[in-house]
Amino acid sequence: MWRGSVTPRIFFSLLLMTCYCLLIVALDQYWRPLPHLAVTPFEYTGVVLGLVLVFRTNAGHERWWEARKLWGGIVNQSRNIAIEALSYGDILSIGSQEGGWRKEMVKWTVAFSFAARESLRNGKNFDDLTDLLSEQELDALTSAAHMPLFVAGKIAELLQQARLSRHIDGFVFMEMESQRILLIDHIGACERILKTPMPLVYAIKVRRFILMFLLLLPFSLIENLGFSAVFVFFLVAYPLLSLDRIGIELQNPFDTKNLSHLPLHTICDTIKLHCLALLKQSQPQ
Repeated sequence: MWRGSVTPRIFFSLLLMTCYCLLIVALDQYWRPLPHLAVTPFEYTGVVLGLVLVFRTNAGHERWWEARKLWGGIVNQSRNIAIEALSYGDILSIGSQEGGWRKEMVKWTVAFSFAARESLRNGKNFDDLTDLLSEQELDALTSAAHMPLFVAGKIAELLQQARLSRHIDGFVFMEMESQRILLIDHIGACERILKTPMPLVYAIKVRRFILMFLLLLPFSLIENLGFSAVFVFFLVAYPLLSLDRIGIELQNPFDTKNLSHLPLHTICDTIKLHCLALLKQSQPQ
């Protein structure tokens, strides 16, 4: 719960602001009375600031949820391609390996999700594919300018090979090609989320409003609350800083450094498990 919370990431800021409030109260109590502000303006501005922060959090959650739906689509399209290749394609041999076309289709379909994951995370860790791809294939994949596009090209080549050899008919070819196109659409939408962060000017303004609100708030609490104002200030600052941080954490759902990032490793492992299970099931006993 501690590792999955934003509290550790706002702890220093929260502590600093609370110490600031404690200093204001101590100066007012033991040095000389400081200017006191009415509470009413803070009631109105606090409501407005809360609405702005909720809007920002909702915008971040919308990006996170859209990314999750896109990866759900990648899962579905990968399963569809594997099922269609194994069910509708004749046993086309590649080299001396019988049924090699089916195995190649499943292999590159699985590789697409891993290539998409590493592309979105700016990495090239394909240790989970060493049992599927040869060393030469892994080298070609990691050296590609756009790894998901490279894998999609491999799938397209296999589809064209099967169509020209008449091992799949035109209808099956069009269906499998449409699934391949959807894979490209999904990774393109994920890249749009990755490369289009929340507007910086909006984030700056929100944080500026939070700072102004928290800097002035102690002057409205010290008159009636005394040292209890520190506790009240803490109760106000904690949710404000937390909501601001949550909005930041949800902006990039692919980065493992962010809280609640999408479990892409688990999703890719699930695709691999299901596709290989389908391949094993289709092989003659």
